[in-house]
Formats: sequence, C-alpha cells, structure tokens
Amino acid sequence: MKNLLLTGLFFISAFSFAQDIKATTEDGKKVILKPNKTWSYDESKIESKNSCVIETGYKEPKYNTSSSWKRMGSTVDDLKKHISVDMGVKQEKIILLEVSEQLGNGVYILCVDGQKMKWRRTGSVFRKDGEDVLNMKNE
Repeated sequence: MKNLLLTGLFFISAFSFAQDIKATTEDGKKVILKPNKTWSYDESKIESKNSCVIETGYKEPKYNTSSSWKRMGSTVDDLKKHISVDMGVKQEKIILLEVSEQLGNGVYILCVDGQKMKWRRTGSVFRKDGEDVLNMKNE
C-alpha cells in the first residue's frame, strides 16, 4: 500500500511540474512559462474586449452639421480629424457608432481602426473618455 501511495504521489508531482504556467506581466501582457525555462506570449486571448467589427454597408448615425457647430470646430468631422492626428490613424478607419450631442457637450462612441473608443466634447474641446484635461502633474 505504501508503494502504491508513493508511486501515485511521484506521478502527480511529476505531472504538475511538467505543466505550463500562465502569468501576467506588470504591463498586462499574458505569457506562458514553460518547464524548459522558456516563455512565449499567450496568443489565445489576443482579441480585446474593446474590439469592434463593422459590417459591410454600415451607415453612421445622423449627427448635427449646423453652421454654428462648424464655426466652433465641434462637428463629428472635426472629431475624426482630431483622432486621426492624435492617434495616427487615417480618417477612413474612424467610424461613428453612437452619438449623443447637445450644443454644449457631446458623447461619441467610435470604432477607431478596429478598437471601440469613447470620446467626449465640452464646448469645442474633444477628449478621450476618462482623460483628465486639467492634469497638472509633471510627467
């Protein structure tokens, strides 16, 4: 009985040491640590939660194109130009998914080169959702 128990423990411990270990780096990347002391990126979960897929023939929702908004530089077209410069993405790869806007502010959900993003407008100033525009820290 002791021999059977020792043999079983040996196989269980050997099996557990031979398995790959999944870990996450400080910057959030998933890696696989292998028993031969090598590693590789975990490719199984490459698609993020923020990815978006646009169907062929998709039409953007209607948005305000009044002359007063054009004078302020606060139209959706201005937002697309802003994102294009800020992120280095061609304007053709920026697609409006949802819009909620009033004269003083607006919320925009866009697909930017396959990634879903939320932008806000206050007056004529655009910013990414969650970005602190009054950031006074020295970086």
